[in-house]
Amino acid sequence: MIFLANRANLDKRTLLARLHNHFQTQVPAEESPVEQVRYHTSAGNKVGVRATIIAPAFLGTSYAVDAAELQVTFDFPPNQAYDFYTIQWVESERELMVGWHQDETHMDLGECHFQLDYRDETVQRATATFLDTHPLNVFDQRTDHLVEILDELTWHDERPAVPSDAVQ
Repeated sequence: MIFLANRANLDKRTLLARLHNHFQTQVPAEESPVEQVRYHTSAGNKVGVRATIIAPAFLGTSYAVDAAELQVTFDFPPNQAYDFYTIQWVESERELMVGWHQDETHMDLGECHFQLDYRDETVQRATATFLDTHPLNVFDQRTDHLVEILDELTWHDERPAVPSDAVQ
């Protein structure tokens, strides 16, 4: 992957284009866990990248669902001291969302938090490590950790949970 040397010159449009390209070119097409990549837009503007993922191929093991969506957004608010992002794994079949949000919501948990939603309800939220590195490094670290998180996912009384020590 090519990284931008000067993070200060990074804008959302450039970053989203690089993420889109990353999903399309990370491995040879016949081996890729990525089925489809598209931009997510709002009012005609690109606000994120979404990739349909073959879950067992992405995770390198059998998994409860065949497909999921990886949703990534980044923002660089000029009035904030750090970048905002969401990196989420979404399984529509099980109505499950697992991911990280680095923004100004839930400040009681710090600048970044891990969140697990199930059937339109937040079932777990915890403080996560604040990553103040280049956004492409953040993306790589979070997606690498996502594999571990999904491996640790358990179900109790038909509700998902991740052990608190697995959240970073």
